Amino acid sequence: MALSKRLILSILITSGILFFLLLQISVEDLYILLKTTDPFWALLGSITYLVAILLRALRFKWLIYSKGIPLADLFRITAFYHLSLMVLPSKLGELSYPYFLNKISGTNVTEGLASLIASRVYDFFIMMIILLFLAIGFQGLFKVNPFLLILFIAFLIGFIFFTFFYMSGFLSWFSNILGKISHWAESRNFRFILWIQLKISEMAEDFYAIKARKTYFPVSFTSLVSWAMIFLTFYAYMKGFGIEISFTKMILGATVGVIANALPISAIGNWGTLEAGWAAGFLMVGLSKEKAIATGFGVHILIFIVCAVISFFCWITLKKRKSPSPTVP
Repeated sequence: MALSKRLILSILITSGILFFLLLQISVEDLYILLKTTDPFWALLGSITYLVAILLRALRFKWLIYSKGIPLADLFRITAFYHLSLMVLPSKLGELSYPYFLNKISGTNVTEGLASLIASRVYDFFIMMIILLFLAIGFQGLFKVNPFLLILFIAFLIGFIFFTFFYMSGFLSWFSNILGKISHWAESRNFRFILWIQLKISEMAEDFYAIKARKTYFPVSFTSLVSWAMIFLTFYAYMKGFGIEISFTKMILGATVGVIANALPISAIGNWGTLEAGWAAGFLMVGLSKEKAIATGFGVHILIFIVCAVISFFCWITLKKRKSPSPTVP
């Protein structure tokens, strides 16, 4: 019942945002934008997005400590995960990564969650660094006090850094608290508290093991390059739409869209939230309202198509790998 209510809420939120945005533009103009996209730039953007997925799969390979998983399997898992982020409601797509990791490679779900959270921390850290440089370079475009904005971003960077390095200790402390509660509640048959306590304890160990590998540089580097590939994807698609904009302004506009997409809003995938953030970001850098909204939809649709095609081929190759070989008489 709760899940169905959440799904209905997600559909209503997504429909409301999309309806509001589509009222601001002509659907025919959006159709023409996609139809007249330059094939060269569309192909180039698709290739850079493929490289971004590959780099993120490589990042997971450095974060997973318990076993050596083939990069091909991690690429499939990452592709399925990215597609799930665009189709599942209420951020449930995030849980698809540990699910697929467990199903395809047999890795423990808590290790999958720990590696996912660690990768998200790296992503958020890099995005805050990018936003810090943008806040310094484009002070006039932000409608807030530049000093306060820079100070706030610097605080977030420090908080992320602190949280990552002390995550295992915090989870261990929280697990101990739940352990005491579970002993008190044992006579009342609250077994789920004990189950949660055990899973959090396992995650604390997973975070400690991830830190013990000391793969900070390769994970940071692949995270940075993967974001560079994603920004190149955005830039190529914008060029394909015939939008002439500098690369730095494109990064600023897209960064606002990416940050809006990360907000915990109960929508279907990231539909609506990405477009709204994208429109706000590109309005800041001088695009008209119609172009800002239309290109947001256009970029999102192209990325969805590319991700769906990649996931389809990953699924086909996975099915062929799992299918039994014919016996020789």
